[in-house]
Amino acid sequence: MAEAQGSYEIAPARWPEDTEHALRLLTNYGRHLAASPVAAAGMCFSDYEAQLRGLPGKYAEADADLLLARIKGEVAGCAAVTSRILNDGALATELKRLWVEPQFRGYGLGRGLVMAAIDWARTRGYGTLVLDTVNEAMPEASALYQSLGFEETERFNDNPILGVRFYKFKVTGDQ
Repeated sequence: MAEAQGSYEIAPARWPEDTEHALRLLTNYGRHLAASPVAAAGMCFSDYEAQLRGLPGKYAEADADLLLARIKGEVAGCAAVTSRILNDGALATELKRLWVEPQFRGYGLGRGLVMAAIDWARTRGYGTLVLDTVNEAMPEASALYQSLGFEETERFNDNPILGVRFYKFKVTGDQ
């Protein structure tokens, strides 16, 4: 699933070749949230460090991937997609860890990564893509989700962060 949008490409990580790239991106993502002036975003989950040490972990399983964006071969951003069972028992795709390195912002990578996640869900037959975010901590990402048609929805996980919001996107038809 390689997607080229002019000057970048998005494809699932290759393990173990991309382990160092994934570790760098996900570490930077966690540091950004931990340093956020929004107290709720200082989230780095209790098991986040263990997840990083255990890469590729769940991202090497059949129902998950870490999508990597590259510009001229250089890894510039990521988004994780995993399967999730919703409160009503429906199976969905969850989008997590959307991150674009600061020096690569402005190329449309965030939008490209979200669109690649939607495509990932669609090609695997999922009807819904869900995510959670703290709008105040990552306002650009929240605006992006809303511009693509994500709608606020009910809680689908036990994320304890104050101010967390939940979004869903119906994965049907062409985008």
